[in-house]
Amino acid sequence: MQRHVAATTLVAVLGCCATWVACSADAPPPAPAEPEPRAPAEAADAPTLQPCRLPDLPPNAGSGTVADQLRQRYEALTPALDAAEADASVRGQQYGEMGMLLLGAEFPDAAAGCLRNAQALAPRDRRWPYYLGHAARTLGTPDVAAGFFEQARELRPNDVATLVWLAEMHLETGDASAARPLLEHALALNPDSLAVTFGLGRVALEREDYFGAVEFLEAARALNPGSTAVLGELATAYRSLGLQDLAEASLRQQQAAARVAADIDADSIVRPDDPLMDEVEGAIRSAASFERRGVRALVAGNPSRAARLFRSGLELDPASPSLRHKLGTALGVMGDVQGALEQLEQVVQQSPEYARAHFGLGVLMEGTGQDLQALGRYSAAVRHDPSYVEARLRLAGILRRAGRPDDAMTQFEWIMELDPLMVEGPFGYAMVLVSQGRWAEARDRLAAGTEQFPTAPTFPLALARVLAAAPDDRVRDGRRALAVLQQLTEDQQRIDMGETMAMTLAELGRFDEAVTWQSEAIEAVREAGGDELAERMAGTLSLYEAGQPSRTPWREGELP
Repeated sequence: MQRHVAATTLVAVLGCCATWVACSADAPPPAPAEPEPRAPAEAADAPTLQPCRLPDLPPNAGSGTVADQLRQRYEALTPALDAAEADASVRGQQYGEMGMLLLGAEFPDAAAGCLRNAQALAPRDRRWPYYLGHAARTLGTPDVAAGFFEQARELRPNDVATLVWLAEMHLETGDASAARPLLEHALALNPDSLAVTFGLGRVALEREDYFGAVEFLEAARALNPGSTAVLGELATAYRSLGLQDLAEASLRQQQAAARVAADIDADSIVRPDDPLMDEVEGAIRSAASFERRGVRALVAGNPSRAARLFRSGLELDPASPSLRHKLGTALGVMGDVQGALEQLEQVVQQSPEYARAHFGLGVLMEGTGQDLQALGRYSAAVRHDPSYVEARLRLAGILRRAGRPDDAMTQFEWIMELDPLMVEGPFGYAMVLVSQGRWAEARDRLAAGTEQFPTAPTFPLALARVLAAAPDDRVRDGRRALAVLQQLTEDQQRIDMGETMAMTLAELGRFDEAVTWQSEAIEAVREAGGDELAERMAGTLSLYEAGQPSRTPWREGELP
């Protein structure tokens, strides 16, 4: 997206940086058995180095653990620094690698001393101020982080990740005016970056340029329709413009995306592509690190890489239900149903209360036509997590199809109570009424849903079908059905709009027009590969050609 946006002192920051790094000296000293690395004697003009200490670690950590990796690297640091032939750049690299390891192990405070030494010894290496910026960001000091990211930017002005993180720190401190030119520069370098586009949307929001915010945030949504962060900010922008319907639609999409993300613990932060931080995360071999990296790969649409990372994590922590569940999820996305089933079955055997694994098994079983087995899995997921709305939604659908309408309606009632903004709850309830032939109640429920969710096309389209073709003469109202359809926006019209319009026109006696609409709908379905559905629709077309209206809003098996 190309767009020029129309109308969150360096010395002070660097002073803060020095003070912040020096605070690592207040950390608890290491155990006596672990000598502190010694720097060789320095020339008079050599930089003064800070202590580089390990944080408190478990004393009996086994081989291969994060603590063991940190101790081994720490012990290797001393001889490297004492080596007579080691120059400043070599020592800087040693300190930097130790800092990267500590940062990857989530010890940002301890990492700071090592990274500051690396920067002092190798001031032209942009990695060290960049990593110091991330350490300060993790510690919740965005103003300090901004100082370090600024230093990294001076060393490589066109690095998009640095520009994005520096802008993010300015946004966190409320300085949108400083963030804006950084992100505009980044946009020129990478117009398709989700993080950059999203950042410019946030800048526009801070500047109360709500039209500009919508433009950038809609572009960001196009790049990633499931980003909860983007959808949340978009709802704010629409609300600020007084477009409450669009705001509520974005919030509903955000909640739906959040439910999906929760199944894989996806990070809601919009991050830029970040090769340097990928190096940091790759420096530590821990189950948690592999899991984080795997989730990011899965969210980015690379399930095969995600599966490899989850398997690496399981090698370190075979008993982790979270990792095994995510591996099953990745395999399912790849189409390896049997592999996914094996992983998820192992999760529920080891951790019977793990609701997400029961849900995943239910989805796989339902997808292979095993509705009875899927019903059992969804029931188990709901039993172990009563607030699991996605499991209740799937369970309700199976109960409806199994001819258990009362049980299905109970589940939809639960969904409406747990998540009032979830469209599927009231819509599913109305479809149960349709399946029972309770046409007047279904009509009223769908009309209420049309009012409550004005941007959701499912309600008016279903309402129009009931009004146009319900077998109950007291419910049918062709003129009202036509009025409902004429209020739909172009974006709300879907492939079944044609058939619904044909039903409505036939009810009004306008059979020639009904034939045209139905024929065009059939052709559209055929072009989409739905030959079987097109044949069924042709039966309805023959009614219109014979001058007869439809009395079947949905054919058998087609109820949404």
